[in-house]
Amino acid sequence: MPADPPSPGNRLPIGLMVAGSEMTSFTVLGLLLDFGLGTMPGFTIGLTLVGLFVAFYHLVKMSKALAEQKPEPREGPKDGGTP
Repeated sequence: MPADPPSPGNRLPIGLMVAGSEMTSFTVLGLLLDFGLGTMPGFTIGLTLVGLFVAFYHLVKMSKALAEQKPEPREGPKDGGTP
Protein backbone atom coordinates (compact mmCIF):
# COMPACT_ATOMS: atom_id res chain seq x y z
CA MET A 1 0.00 0.00 0.00
CA PRO A 2 1.26 3.49 -0.76
CA ALA A 3 2.32 5.63 2.17
CA ASP A 4 0.93 8.78 0.53
CA PRO A 5 -2.23 10.24 2.08
CA PRO A 6 -5.25 10.56 -0.21
CA SER A 7 -5.20 13.78 -2.17
CA PRO A 8 -7.97 16.36 -1.80
CA GLY A 9 -8.33 16.42 -5.59
CA ASN A 10 -11.39 14.20 -5.48
CA ARG A 11 -13.63 17.26 -5.39
CA LEU A 12 -12.57 18.48 -8.85
CA PRO A 13 -15.01 16.33 -10.88
CA ILE A 14 -17.87 17.50 -8.68
CA GLY A 15 -16.87 21.13 -9.25
CA LEU A 16 -16.76 20.57 -12.99
CA MET A 17 -20.21 18.97 -12.88
CA VAL A 18 -21.53 22.02 -11.02
CA ALA A 19 -20.07 24.37 -13.63
CA GLY A 20 -21.58 22.32 -16.44
CA SER A 21 -24.97 22.14 -14.79
CA GLU A 22 -24.97 25.92 -14.30
CA MET A 23 -24.48 26.45 -18.02
CA THR A 24 -27.24 24.06 -19.01
CA SER A 25 -29.73 24.99 -16.30
CA PHE A 26 -29.68 28.69 -17.22
CA THR A 27 -30.18 27.81 -20.88
CA VAL A 28 -33.08 25.46 -20.11
CA LEU A 29 -34.68 28.07 -17.87
CA GLY A 30 -34.38 30.61 -20.69
CA LEU A 31 -36.00 28.20 -23.13
CA LEU A 32 -38.88 27.51 -20.75
CA LEU A 33 -39.47 31.22 -20.19
CA ASP A 34 -39.37 31.90 -23.93
CA PHE A 35 -41.81 29.11 -24.74
CA GLY A 36 -44.14 30.21 -21.95
CA LEU A 37 -44.06 33.92 -22.75
CA GLY A 38 -43.58 33.67 -26.53
CA THR A 39 -40.51 35.91 -26.52
CA MET A 40 -38.16 33.71 -28.52
CA PRO A 41 -35.05 33.95 -28.29
CA GLY A 42 -34.62 36.79 -25.77
CA PHE A 43 -34.50 34.93 -22.47
CA THR A 44 -32.64 32.00 -23.99
CA ILE A 45 -29.76 34.17 -25.18
CA GLY A 46 -29.69 36.31 -22.07
CA LEU A 47 -29.76 33.48 -19.57
CA THR A 48 -27.25 31.44 -21.60
CA LEU A 49 -24.79 34.32 -21.35
CA VAL A 50 -25.45 34.63 -17.61
CA GLY A 51 -24.90 30.87 -17.20
CA LEU A 52 -21.61 31.03 -19.10
CA PHE A 53 -20.42 33.94 -16.97
CA VAL A 54 -21.30 32.17 -13.70
CA ALA A 55 -19.73 28.89 -14.84
CA PHE A 56 -16.48 30.56 -15.90
CA TYR A 57 -16.41 32.50 -12.64
CA HIS A 58 -16.58 29.25 -10.69
CA LEU A 59 -13.98 27.61 -12.94
CA VAL A 60 -11.56 30.48 -12.30
CA LYS A 61 -12.21 30.23 -8.56
CA MET A 62 -11.50 26.48 -8.65
CA SER A 63 -8.31 26.92 -10.67
CA LYS A 64 -7.02 29.57 -8.25
CA ALA A 65 -7.75 27.29 -5.31
CA LEU A 66 -5.89 24.43 -7.00
CA ALA A 67 -2.93 26.69 -7.81
CA GLU A 68 -2.66 27.80 -4.19
CA GLN A 69 -2.36 24.23 -2.94
CA LYS A 70 1.30 23.54 -2.41
CA PRO A 71 2.36 19.93 -2.84
CA GLU A 72 4.12 18.44 0.13
CA PRO A 73 7.74 17.52 -0.56
CA ARG A 74 8.28 13.83 -1.02
CA GLU A 75 10.88 12.21 1.14
CA GLY A 76 13.37 10.27 -0.88
CA PRO A 77 15.99 7.84 0.30
CA LYS A 78 18.61 9.41 2.57
CA ASP A 79 21.58 7.50 1.18
CA GLY A 80 20.93 8.31 -2.47
CA GLY A 81 20.05 4.72 -3.34
CA THR A 82 16.81 3.23 -4.49
CA PRO A 83 14.07 2.76 -1.92
